[in-house]
Amino acid sequence: MKSVVNFYSIEINHDIKLCVCEFIKILYKKDKNIIIIDDNKELKELDRLLWSFEQNSFLPHKIYNNGDMVDTPIILLSIQNLDKLSLFNNYTYIINNYDNALVNLKNNINIYEFVDTNELKKSISRNKFIEYKKNNFTLIHNKYNEQTI
Repeated sequence: MKSVVNFYSIEINHDIKLCVCEFIKILYKKDKNIIIIDDNKELKELDRLLWSFEQNSFLPHKIYNNGDMVDTPIILLSIQNLDKLSLFNNYTYIINNYDNALVNLKNNINIYEFVDTNELKKSISRNKFIEYKKNNFTLIHNKYNEQTI
């Protein structure tokens, strides 16, 4: 069974980074192991937000570096370390903030793509959608809100 890719369109009045943090929190509360893929600069920002976006919550996470123990349910993985993705076999939920589709992943993975309101980012999301479709992934699209998660 191919992986499922869930595209979530963000409303213009929402901050995409805060939506990603909220989404991570929801998955974590459901005892899911999560990988977030992005470039180093954005991962550092997300790392900071995961510590501060909500005053009374803690989401155990870390930015993965080569050789690190895989010992937390939330891993922030740089695009430079995508070749290490096979280390995370028990992580079946991936939030892809990277500009390329993750078409080489094993089966039975849930991929989440967030579609920003910015036209350039929308175009990138459309290209990823096309790539996933060409590679026979199951595709789902919803507007982002708490009911669609």
